[in-house]
Amino acid sequence: MTKSVRNYKKLEALFGDDRATEEDAETAAEIRERNARLNDVESGVQVDETIEEVDFLVSQNQATLGGYDVDPESPLLNKNSGEENTSKQKQKIKRSKYVEAVNLDESFKTFANAIKESTAEMMKTPQRLPIPESEIWKYLEELQLEDEMVEDAAYLYLTKEPDRLAAFLGCPSHRRKNILLKMLHDVAVI
Repeated sequence: MTKSVRNYKKLEALFGDDRATEEDAETAAEIRERNARLNDVESGVQVDETIEEVDFLVSQNQATLGGYDVDPESPLLNKNSGEENTSKQKQKIKRSKYVEAVNLDESFKTFANAIKESTAEMMKTPQRLPIPESEIWKYLEELQLEDEMVEDAAYLYLTKEPDRLAAFLGCPSHRRKNILLKMLHDVAVI
């Protein structure tokens, strides 16, 4: 009361008698307390929030129920139900179920992101050949292809395409030359 506030008259002129009313009326301390509780929910810490407070936060888009289907007729959420649960123990159970749902939702999101990241990494990693490149060259020499250009193209094609190499190796040795020439023809290499 004894400290002066700079520009008090200007502030008074700007803000005057303006006050928040009804549910939007909160003091700074109440806002800080609510934000602290929200941070606790996000970090998985048990909080003492009533269902009504959670409903209000959800209605204000300040919290979500994590995409879970909620029955609007549920006595836990329906304020008009004839049975009111005021027992602290029942409210604590309801809060713990809400926190569990939030934690479960976060776990699923983390798991889904891990799958996405590992899939992306697998797509980046080139598929390994079933045999060393030097073995591929030996197989091509055994075929005695007429043209060196065809032999070079076949080598480059088979080292780039592990699936085609596996098909080439899987066919009988007396048919490999025809199969390889067909593969090269299909991709317009020769």
